[in-house]
Amino acid sequence: SIGSAPQRGEPAPSARAVVVRGRGPARRAGPGAAMGMAMSVGGPFFWAFVGFSTAMHALEEYLEVRQLRKNRETEVPKELAFTVDPAKFLESQAYQKDKRLFGLVRDNISFLFDKVQLFYLTPALWHYAVQVCGAENEYKATLFWLFLLQWIEKPVNVPLSLYSNFVVEARHGFNKMTYMLFFADLVKSELLAYAFGGLLIPLLIWIVRYFGERFYLYLWAACQALILAFMWIYPNVIQPLFNKFETLKDEDLRCKIEALAAEVNFPLTKLFQIDGSKRSSHSNAYFFGFWKYKRIVLYDTLLHLKHEDILAILCHELGHWKFGHTLFNLVISSVHIFVLFYLYGTVMYSGATSKEMIRQFGFGDSDAVMVSLMVFMMLYSPTEQFITLCMTLLSRTFEFQADSFAAKMGRAEPLCSGLFQIHEENKGDLNPDPWYSWYHFSHPPLVERLRALRPAVGEAKDAGEKKED
Repeated sequence: SIGSAPQRGEPAPSARAVVVRGRGPARRAGPGAAMGMAMSVGGPFFWAFVGFSTAMHALEEYLEVRQLRKNRETEVPKELAFTVDPAKFLESQAYQKDKRLFGLVRDNISFLFDKVQLFYLTPALWHYAVQVCGAENEYKATLFWLFLLQWIEKPVNVPLSLYSNFVVEARHGFNKMTYMLFFADLVKSELLAYAFGGLLIPLLIWIVRYFGERFYLYLWAACQALILAFMWIYPNVIQPLFNKFETLKDEDLRCKIEALAAEVNFPLTKLFQIDGSKRSSHSNAYFFGFWKYKRIVLYDTLLHLKHEDILAILCHELGHWKFGHTLFNLVISSVHIFVLFYLYGTVMYSGATSKEMIRQFGFGDSDAVMVSLMVFMMLYSPTEQFITLCMTLLSRTFEFQADSFAAKMGRAEPLCSGLFQIHEENKGDLNPDPWYSWYHFSHPPLVERLRALRPAVGEAKDAGEKKED
């Protein structure tokens, strides 16, 4: 897409049982007793994770403060001085500053709540889930545990999301959602999470239990099949639950896009517009589909641009296809998942050391699959952080390559115009801090993209002048 790459999700958690025995028959402990039993956290593995996550939080907050300082500046950067309206620049700065201030509050609230979960709630709720469902029923206990974990986060996440949409975004004219739509989306998302989680979590547990020490091969194969399936399911089944897909109404634009696709041999089969304006005035465009069945989707918030600018933006998207970026990312993802599952099997089923890891995170003698996977993902997080940063750097390289494809197609100038207008309307960050953008931005800052396109724009102008002569 032309916007920010979505961020990676968090790994899931898991389950186990607790029974309090008295003189009479065994009786189940109440929630309070189960929670009390889950407080024994600590040890070198546990404190190493706490230290790393705290250090990463401090680093990221430092970068946020650096960017906040840049968003408080009132002078237009030199490279944009002759193209950016000072009033528009100040509007962009105000929006970015408000987002950053809210982000600092949100990040610190989330950090503190994460630590409450780590030290107390996550292991406590695991013990409670096992107490309720029984130690012998790992499937039920795991699903119940994940359900509880999901809902204890709602009192924190929902108010923050409401404030982000209905205060920060609304203040700057972006939010188009109603409260009814917000909660309808929330309900749909929850139901989808229950449906897919209820199917996929038991499948994961079964594969690990059934296939023994080589389970990682079968788990990896299952994930590859699911990734390919979701590449079809998401745009065809899930996204239509949230957005209305229609055939592109602008007949003239449709013909021009079809001609562009034919020019580069892109196998376009369908062309859609979706009602992104129902939720936000931010704009985007993307393509999806397998092999010879590709589809292009335009947000209705993009359709007011000049046709040449839209075509240049789509030419950028086609550049990703021409360079094979999607396939390259799929291969990287496949290798990453294989290594991840292999290391999970090697580390978390290594005997006394792996049991000690689980004990240190408050899960006692549990050998539940999702418990061990969650603990492994926390301990693996330094490596994951490094991989994420490498993928961010790679993503920026791909964006420059896609821009260069549009430039070679003779669309450098309208691409500059389209990118600039999108940034201006979306109030994108026109004054990024170099450290912040290097660490966070999956797309290069606008000023860097314009700088890279400038030679192609100059060549196109020179060629046009020679033609006139």
